[in-house]
Amino acid sequence: MVWRIFVLAVALAAAVWDLEWRRIPKWLSLPAAAAGLLYHFIAGGLGGALAALLLGLGLGVLLLQLGAIAGGDVKWLGAVGALLGLRLWFWSLEFGLLAAGLMALGQMARRGRLAFVFDDLGAVIAGWRTHGLRANPEHSIDTPGAITAPFAVAMLAGVACALLVL
Repeated sequence: MVWRIFVLAVALAAAVWDLEWRRIPKWLSLPAAAAGLLYHFIAGGLGGALAALLLGLGLGVLLLQLGAIAGGDVKWLGAVGALLGLRLWFWSLEFGLLAAGLMALGQMARRGRLAFVFDDLGAVIAGWRTHGLRANPEHSIDTPGAITAPFAVAMLAGVACALLVL
């Protein structure tokens, strides 16, 4: 129970930092990953935590390459994996990506862009055919006027749901 509270506190710190400064600092992600690996080494399950760390980094690098997230988000995905272990990380990722999608839809609705969701999604997918698995210059987080959301907030929702449900 203490570990779950610690994980929630770290995820909350990342979310607050991401909301305030729109980045997740290395000084939070790297010690969080180390703490997660140490905890799982002591409690058992180091293999699962290490696998989740590596899967998180791999998924993060792919999303970074696609222009969907930034570098701090990559490290944070890995750190969450190390903190939670493989099983809980998968669940937190599912809940977190759902939360990210809902946040994006909310922001699109707020900006009057909801009617263009399918057009924008089609343009992103068409861009993959044109540019390969790289960021579409017209539809990425670096595009001027892009609708973005702090990813750590979505992952906080995912972590909280995973820890509360499972």
